[in-house]
Amino acid sequence: MKSVAFIGTGLMGKPMAMNVLKKGFQLTVYNRTAAKTVELGKAGAGIAASPRDAAKSADVVITMLSNIEAVESTLTGADGILSGLARGKVYIDMSTITPEASRKFAGLVEATGAKMLDAPVAGSTNLAEKGELTIMVGGDPRVLDEAREVLQAMGKFIFHVGDHGSALALKLVINHFVAGMTALLAEGLELSQKLGIDPSVLTNVMNTSVIKSPMYDVKIPKMISQDYTAQFPLKLLVKDLNYIAQTARKAGAKMPVQAIVRDLYSTANDRGYGEQDFSVIYEIIGKK
Repeated sequence: MKSVAFIGTGLMGKPMAMNVLKKGFQLTVYNRTAAKTVELGKAGAGIAASPRDAAKSADVVITMLSNIEAVESTLTGADGILSGLARGKVYIDMSTITPEASRKFAGLVEATGAKMLDAPVAGSTNLAEKGELTIMVGGDPRVLDEAREVLQAMGKFIFHVGDHGSALALKLVINHFVAGMTALLAEGLELSQKLGIDPSVLTNVMNTSVIKSPMYDVKIPKMISQDYTAQFPLKLLVKDLNYIAQTARKAGAKMPVQAIVRDLYSTANDRGYGEQDFSVIYEIIGKK
């Protein structure tokens, strides 16, 4: 059984790491905020003093971090992952960053003799807790075969997309849909309430129509109850929307709707809603 290091035990990383541990892997964890590793330590995970120490202890090293800057500093810092990698180890970055950044990091990792996969996920905290995430993978398919059993501890569906960066390209496309669909849901719910339509009737009709979506099953109750406890914080979606815009410009893709959606979520973030679930966009739609 492979040994695993998991770096980044936040809202998504902690339940993902817990599922790796539950599957019987020897697990070492590291988080910049040590308090976020306490529960995993009590469950049996080792606690590393640095990303370097975590990487040295494991066959497979996983990061689940907030942005490009966090991945880069965790990789290349004085006690970073790169200094703990060696030939034969596998590094898997499950963060949502840009394809360009991931290709850069793959070059740094492979220079050590180690191998890398980019493996961003689709699904929020509820699916992370169940181990039912969808995992998109970029990199050598032979490396995926080596790491598959570890990924299966966290995900229900695993798709090999292509070379380095390709999975992140797909992840950004997926998050483009997530942001746009939720903004439209918020707008439609606002209109239906202004027209006096019972939210339960709206939900029932939607669930028997072509617009049925499992995501809506989660987001409609949050909007109606105004319970915006974060499953996916709005500030991280804004980060992803900026990455999408940047990647689209470089690809020459015209995305006028994305610009409008990005502005809506950015406005919500600027108004102090960043730590709440991104379904809080409903509050902005109603007050804009």
